[in-house]
Amino acid sequence: MIPAPKEISLLQGQLPVPEKLKLSSSKSISPDLLSALKLIRASVAEDDTGTETLLHRFSALPATDPDTYVLQIDPERITVSASSDNGFRYGFQSLMQLMQIHRKAGFIPCQRIIDSPQWSWRGLHLDVSRHFFEPDFVCQYLDWMASLKLNKFHWHLTDDQGWRIESKLYPRLTEIGAWRKAEDGSSYGGFYTHAEIHRIVDHATALGIEVIPELDLPGHCLAVLAAYPQFACFPKDFEVMNTWGISDDILCAGNDEVLSFLKEIFSELAELFPGRYFHLGGDEAPKARWKACPKCQKRIVELGLKDEEALQSWLFRELAAHLKTLGKEVIGWDEILDGEIDSEPLVTVWRGDGIEADRKAIKNGNRIILCPNQFLYFDWFQAEAENEPGAFGITTLEKVYSFELSDYDQDKSGLILGAQANVWTEQMDSPGRVRYMLFPRIYALAELLWSSSQNRSWSDFQNRLAELESAL
Repeated sequence: MIPAPKEISLLQGQLPVPEKLKLSSSKSISPDLLSALKLIRASVAEDDTGTETLLHRFSALPATDPDTYVLQIDPERITVSASSDNGFRYGFQSLMQLMQIHRKAGFIPCQRIIDSPQWSWRGLHLDVSRHFFEPDFVCQYLDWMASLKLNKFHWHLTDDQGWRIESKLYPRLTEIGAWRKAEDGSSYGGFYTHAEIHRIVDHATALGIEVIPELDLPGHCLAVLAAYPQFACFPKDFEVMNTWGISDDILCAGNDEVLSFLKEIFSELAELFPGRYFHLGGDEAPKARWKACPKCQKRIVELGLKDEEALQSWLFRELAAHLKTLGKEVIGWDEILDGEIDSEPLVTVWRGDGIEADRKAIKNGNRIILCPNQFLYFDWFQAEAENEPGAFGITTLEKVYSFELSDYDQDKSGLILGAQANVWTEQMDSPGRVRYMLFPRIYALAELLWSSSQNRSWSDFQNRLAELESAL
């Protein structure tokens, strides 16, 4: 199985691999949870047929993780026990894998699995700005995540190359900002309507996955400036970027209209995302325009700020305060540590091996999500081979598996929540290419986030991966 469970005890006997499952539960199991479990690739019988599968809710114990589950397979029945809804989901995912692995043999060895996650943040990111992906594929992406017990979906919805989310307040964001000129002169793009967002978020919620939307700012905003050029330091006719890279043109932090625009957008979109977090980007924002901009320089003087990096920190604080009134917490890429940021925002540590930014965040008291590009960027090459797709460096399956989160928390600060892998799609123009870049590295990601280092072995992982892939 992947990820490796904490404890497996073999029992006497075998259970024929079920064709269908007949769910039995007490009143403590909600109808919503029962409906959600049916999404987990389970052949749940609608009638009285199928292998009896008991759902048992036990009281949460202070010494255990709330998402602990116990899966027991006996010769005539299956029992899934948990104290939380997610515990039941994870138990069912393990059951689905066992059914898949033993389908050819026809029998599952009787066993008891006691399991719980090592890290609370087990994430996967998807960039839909560089290339747009239809809602059906995004839901399939979520299914892949859930099958491996990943629970945080970081959805990168805006960038220089396209704004991908409908706004009723600022319709030009999708009328203009969602489309760019392709190499052949055609128009490329797309966006998600509010109805499509609701559908995707509802699907994620049923699977136990929290959606974290990212609206990148103040850089990576050419799609915004193409729609509303007055939000630039030096307005002109902008175009949505149709190449990859970084633009010097960013949102003007000295313009009060920009601040009003951002607060209105976040108020509108916060209703679409019931989760706890909003990601505000903060990466790769050149300050050349701010240094030359009279409005930005006036803002720096009036606020008594040190420099342009401090101006970005001020902008983040203003937006974080507004999002807090909406019940949200702010996340930013590790460049936000370059200014005068407080300890409230979460930091996604991505540059290089992440060690320097990790230490800086811990010193500042910020909670941390690790995603150093040398280990966890799945747009990087998987192997050194001719015609291998990807960019930048090489991140093999073994290198992903070798990543050890505890190495980043040597002073036991407790500030590291977990990690995520990032899927930037400049070089991924189709669902098939995304899948190729994701698998099999997603298996290594899932195991290093779920299983303790004591339960992980590279050679054993390779054997289990081969077994799982042969059953697909």
